[in-house]
Amino acid sequence: MSASEAPARIRRMLEQLVERRLLLGGQVFHRHGSESHRIAVGEAPGVGAAEAAGRLYCANKPVLAVIAGLAAQDGLLGFQDPLTRFFGDCAPAMAAVTVADLLGHAVRLPPSLHRDSPSLDERGRRIAATATPRQGPAHYNAQSTSAVLGAIVERVHARPLADVVEERVARPLGLRDLALVPRPGRPYGALHRRDGQLRFVPVDDEARGLDALNPGQAGVSTAADAGLLYADLLESLDGRGTLLSQATARRLVAAGPPVHLYDLGERSWGLGFQRDLPQGILGAGWGPGTFGHLGTAPRRIVVVHAADPEAGRVLTMRLFSPVDDRWVRQLTVIA
Repeated sequence: MSASEAPARIRRMLEQLVERRLLLGGQVFHRHGSESHRIAVGEAPGVGAAEAAGRLYCANKPVLAVIAGLAAQDGLLGFQDPLTRFFGDCAPAMAAVTVADLLGHAVRLPPSLHRDSPSLDERGRRIAATATPRQGPAHYNAQSTSAVLGAIVERVHARPLADVVEERVARPLGLRDLALVPRPGRPYGALHRRDGQLRFVPVDDEARGLDALNPGQAGVSTAADAGLLYADLLESLDGRGTLLSQATARRLVAAGPPVHLYDLGERSWGLGFQRDLPQGILGAGWGPGTFGHLGTAPRRIVVVHAADPEAGRVLTMRLFSPVDDRWVRQLTVIA
C-alpha cells in the first residue's frame, strides 16, 4: 500500500466505527515523507470533531520535553541539574532528583496536587519541598513531574509557562490549538465523553482538567498540532528541525531506563518520549526506533503519538470514547 492510500483507508475505518457506535469520533494526523493529511470523523455532543481541540490529549509530555531541550540549548538549565538548583528548600529525598529524572519518570513522585497553591510555581516548590519518592522501579506519573518541570521552566525564563509554550513552540511551528494551561476565550470540548453515558476518564481528573496549576493534566491539542510537533522532531534528528538541534533531539529520544506505564507493563523511556511503541502497541511496519507517547484512560487507549525516523512517518490520533482499544492497533497497521 502506498503512502497516499493510507489516509483514505484510515478515514473509511473511522467512519465505519462511528456508524457502528464503536467510536464517538476521532482526529488523525498522518505524514509520510513530505505528504501530510488531516482527518476528522464523528463528533462529540454538539461539537464538531474538526473544529474542537480535545481536552486530555497528552500534549504536555512532548511539549515539556521540547521546552526543556530549548532551555538546555539556551544555557538556562542542564538535564543533569538537581532540583536544589531551582528550589532552595528541597526535601532531602528530592535534593538529588534531576531534570532528566523528571523527564524520564525515573523517580516515583506521589500525585501531589496542592490545590490551595496560588500558582504553578508555588505548587512546584511545595512538591520539591515535601515529596518523598516512593520505593520501587520507575513509574509513570505525569501529574507531579509536569508540575515541577513547568515551575522550573517559569523560573529559568522568569515568565509564565503559557507564554513560553506560545513563543517557543506554538508560534514557530504555526500551531493554533496548543496549550498546557487555560486560555481566555478558547473553550475546549470534553471529547472523551459519550453524552454522559460512557466515561473513561475519572470524574475527579475531568474536574481538575485544564488548570494553570496542573499542566500535568495533559493540556490540549488537535491531532494536527501534535503531529506537526512530532514532524519537526523527526526533522531535528536529521539536523533540519525548526526547534531543536540534532544533538538535543537525539538526547530526548534516546532509549532510557524502563518505566512502568499503567497496565501496559514496563516500557523504555527517553527524556520525555516512550521508545518501544512498536512492541505490542503499534501494528506491524513501525521501526524499532519509533518514539512518541501512548495516552490511556482506564484500560482504553485514546491517544497515540508515533514518529518513525527510519520511515519518515508520523501518526498522531485521538479517538473519542472508543469501546475497544484494538482499533488503535488496526489503524496503525493501515497507516
